[in-house]
Amino acid sequence: MKTVFFTLAGLTALFAATIPEAPDAAALLKHSDGYRNAWPSFVTKIKISNFEAGKQDEEHMYLVYSRGSERVYVDFQSPQEKGRHLLMLGDDMWIYLPDTSRAVRITPLQRLTGNASNGDVARTNYASDYDATYLRKETVDSVECHVLQLEAKRKGATYHKIDYWIRADNARPVKADLFVISGKMIKSTSFDQYQEVDGHTVIKQMTIVDDIRKNSHSVIDYLQFAPRDLPDKMFHQSRAGDL
Repeated sequence: MKTVFFTLAGLTALFAATIPEAPDAAALLKHSDGYRNAWPSFVTKIKISNFEAGKQDEEHMYLVYSRGSERVYVDFQSPQEKGRHLLMLGDDMWIYLPDTSRAVRITPLQRLTGNASNGDVARTNYASDYDATYLRKETVDSVECHVLQLEAKRKGATYHKIDYWIRADNARPVKADLFVISGKMIKSTSFDQYQEVDGHTVIKQMTIVDDIRKNSHSVIDYLQFAPRDLPDKMFHQSRAGDL
């Protein structure tokens, strides 16, 4: 009996030792954030092109000033939106309109333009907004990926849940499915192109597809990244945008 017991114990230990340990989902998520947030403080110029039934119908330009994961200021650059800007402080977000004296409180999920929401531009640090769980490995277009499930952990998160595919070799984002609190998937995102800027690999282009109106999509092009020290006063409600 002792021999049988020790044999079974040994087999159990051997079996346990052969089960691969799941990767650290939180570490993977933090690493993947670096492709959209390569510096502690920086400015990004982006262009959002909206398409309906395969034809482009709008184009908008923005300058996005980011400091850490809690402060973002977005300056609307297109002539038809000149004078507008958006401010994010922690879980709070406001839009400033040229014909009103007071800022209007908005949510990250509200539409910015096309299929891009306010949070798609202003809230790009997933590790701050979501808890990550490791699901599995999966191949996407011949690329081996880790699949993470992200659950919102703060009220300022844009989506309630995200299924997130990142490359297994370097944690570079590949695609994401985006869900609201009802459990309904409303958008899908693909991270299409990357570029090298000052020794960092950063996003160059991503596409957001409306899961309800599948003939509608928006392309976000990241035209410039520039690390820059940004002052506190730029992110103050009464003086947002001051340099």
